[in-house]
Amino acid sequence: MSISSSPASSGSPSVVPAGSDPVRENLSHRAYAQIRRNLTSSVLRPGHRLILRPLAAELGLSPTPVREALLRLVSEQALALDERGSAVVPVMNPADFRELSDLRGDLEARAAERAAEFAEAADVDELTPINEQCLAAFARSDLQEMLEHNATFHRAICRAGRSGLILRMLEGLWMRLGPVYALSLQDTLPPMAPGEHPHEKLIAALKARDPAAAREAALLDVQYNNRWLEPKLLEA
Repeated sequence: MSISSSPASSGSPSVVPAGSDPVRENLSHRAYAQIRRNLTSSVLRPGHRLILRPLAAELGLSPTPVREALLRLVSEQALALDERGSAVVPVMNPADFRELSDLRGDLEARAAERAAEFAEAADVDELTPINEQCLAAFARSDLQEMLEHNATFHRAICRAGRSGLILRMLEGLWMRLGPVYALSLQDTLPPMAPGEHPHEKLIAALKARDPAAAREAALLDVQYNNRWLEPKLLEA
């Protein structure tokens, strides 16, 4: 879905006291989940302004729950407020990108280690078809679809390792890093030989019950992505 980004001073989110109305809270969560999904899957780019009333209309909601969702995302540093008080996707500098990517690498490596220790055969079997979808999107240079399958893959890794807390922390990082990937949506991705994708190495490590190899594959996955993302930050 598209997100409105035209300037509108009347669209500035303002603080609204939290209520106890469960219907409104549910609507606010619905708006939050959709905007968060758009951030994670690179629908939104750095610098994109989210104007309250057009956004609420697109979500089919009233402005109040959407305003609450925007402010929640601002508090989580996934969005910022510009000089007009409107919510905007932050523009990330290379130093912040490296810090967030390092954190992501640490967490995904830990999740991979745990998966090698705790995953059952059915958990590992689930990864292959997910990764095949990810690789097919990679071969088509369909970055947005690849990112969606990639997130599904890493969520499955966390579930396999019984790493619920790690997954919640990673979700927050993916939400902040997703817009950076949007800078490369039109790029042709660099080729990779069969069996060389880090996901394939990770699946092999899980089957071998090798935590060290799983950790190495997870870190390689993050490092591979960073090689073609960091130059985009310098161009933005």
